[in-house]
Amino acid sequence: MKKKVLSAFLVAVMSASVLAGCGKTDNGTSGNENANAGKKVKIQFMHQQVEQERQDVVQSIIDEFEKQNENIEIEAIPVNEDDYDSKIVALGGSGKLPAIIEYSQDQAKTSVANQFTNVDAVKEVIDQRGVDAFYEGALDVTKTEDGSSYVGVPISSWVQGIWVNTAMLQEKGLDLPKNWDDVRAIAQAFHDPANKKYGIALPTSDSAFTEQVFSQYALSNGANVFDGDKNVTVNTPEMKEAMEYYKELATYSMPGSTEVADVKDAFIGQNAPMAMYSTYILNAVKEAGFAENLALVLPEQKEPVAYGCIMVLGIAEGMDQEETEAAKKFVSFLLEKENNISWLNMAPGGIQPVLKEISDDPAYTDMEARKAFANLNDDIAQAVENLQLFGTVDGKNFTEMGDVTSTGSISKMLNNVIVQNADIDAELKSSQEAVEKLIK
Repeated sequence: MKKKVLSAFLVAVMSASVLAGCGKTDNGTSGNENANAGKKVKIQFMHQQVEQERQDVVQSIIDEFEKQNENIEIEAIPVNEDDYDSKIVALGGSGKLPAIIEYSQDQAKTSVANQFTNVDAVKEVIDQRGVDAFYEGALDVTKTEDGSSYVGVPISSWVQGIWVNTAMLQEKGLDLPKNWDDVRAIAQAFHDPANKKYGIALPTSDSAFTEQVFSQYALSNGANVFDGDKNVTVNTPEMKEAMEYYKELATYSMPGSTEVADVKDAFIGQNAPMAMYSTYILNAVKEAGFAENLALVLPEQKEPVAYGCIMVLGIAEGMDQEETEAAKKFVSFLLEKENNISWLNMAPGGIQPVLKEISDDPAYTDMEARKAFANLNDDIAQAVENLQLFGTVDGKNFTEMGDVTSTGSISKMLNNVIVQNADIDAELKSSQEAVEKLIK
């Protein structure tokens, strides 16, 4: 197997990524061994489920698979999140990545760019399961750059939107927001900074979190960083309108350069009736005692848009046919309803389904740790369905968007405008030029 050279982008993104992965293999089983019918096909599965109880779940899934496929042996390789990126860089550089790796959609794009992933095998698994089985948004953001395949097989998700404390709204006789105007009106009604009460909690720091949140408003207004031909489209009327709106909304949020903890604390402390955050806020809301009053809505101007992350499984390029078929079988096994629910149940609240049939299945909804969020199942399903990302356009996912995020071209612009009160037109022009220079 030829050793692939890691791109500089791969190394840069991995150092910034929270959840990472890509697929390539050197699993110790030669083609000659596989040719012998009496020999088992041995492959490796690298994942981030390092807690012992999660490892036990993963192993139980593997055990059941091996019971049904006696000629295949799977070695689980749990790797701590802090070591995950460096592990992939080291193994990828030496051509020894495992046959299957769990990783995020962003790292999956890089994996494909570095020819680590067998996109044909990935597409075969998805097609076999049926594209209609997945939420549309989950597949849209995992398309390859040319739109012909997928960067990995979706296994789980998390999504982000506007979390609303409905009890607080009811106190003022207000309904759930349906569009930008409604969100603004609610934020205005609750804003009372003298008493540390705010209309909405959202980020304004120079960070990836700020870019993620803002992207929902921009995309809902038809603004994106690229068009379908990969022309840079930062400096457009639609983007300017979204920035003006986000700046106004920020005046009803906490002052200064706000980050993840600021947003979470304000909402959990019920100092704001709305907050932009991911589904990882659910357990904190449950502990705070108002899960029954929680609703999820999406920023909507021209269309509703959720942000999120699809965790995928990559299948390695360059394996023997027997190894490839074994990897496809196991990934397909993880998409079977019972097995996928077991996977999701490792982290109830945070990770969410990518398969439509699971969202209302009792084996999923009736888990004790998830019952408090049962009223949110439809809202979350709609969020996964309406998932969009900067750099995803016309059925294509542009790898260069990872460079844009890692260099902070968008988040710097937002922080300058909102916190430093810089001129919007000047910042849009500067950011447009920075992204154009970056992708060249």
